[in-house]
Amino acid sequence: MTVDIDVWFDYICPYSLITRQLLARAVTGAGTDTRTTLHPFEVNPHCVEEAGEYPRGVWENSVRPLARRHGVPLPGPPGTPLRRARMAFTGYQYALEQGAEPAYSDLVFHAYFHDWQDISDPVVLTALARRAGLDPLAYRSAILSARYARLHRQAEAAARASAGVTMVPVVVIGSWRIDGVPSRAQLDDAIGRAAEAGTG
Repeated sequence: MTVDIDVWFDYICPYSLITRQLLARAVTGAGTDTRTTLHPFEVNPHCVEEAGEYPRGVWENSVRPLARRHGVPLPGPPGTPLRRARMAFTGYQYALEQGAEPAYSDLVFHAYFHDWQDISDPVVLTALARRAGLDPLAYRSAILSARYARLHRQAEAAARASAGVTMVPVVVIGSWRIDGVPSRAQLDDAIGRAAEAGTG
């Protein structure tokens, strides 16, 4: 029995990064087969390219304490202004098609939150794609193409219409859903219940 896990995330959302790492630990320790499907979701898809900065106090009063509580290393907030993740998500569609999504997303998250790189810059993204094992020329062509931009828009529309997603992160495991950051205990319990339901 394979437990299906669906996660909606945004590359510039620190709570998405925390959830991704918590889920990776839960899956590793689950003792059952799991299949995780990641769904890109821009919380503010129509914002300007340079979208200001994190609200004052959010990082110190919410993000960093939550990351510390869950044992997720996270430095200070990325440099300002905040960048849109649209081009990174367009590249995600190409990476997904090529079977390189996990490595690609890990690199994009790390580049943004740990190295404070501009993930709206095609040069930065192409370098990350190369490290993920993707052909850099094909990747650069993909992030500038109408086809992959359309795939991203379709994924966004499906998230809003079919899954009712309005924020990130969102995690669905079987019949269980949480909008926000789950605890490791919640993830372990949800995976266990889904596995039992599938074998009962």
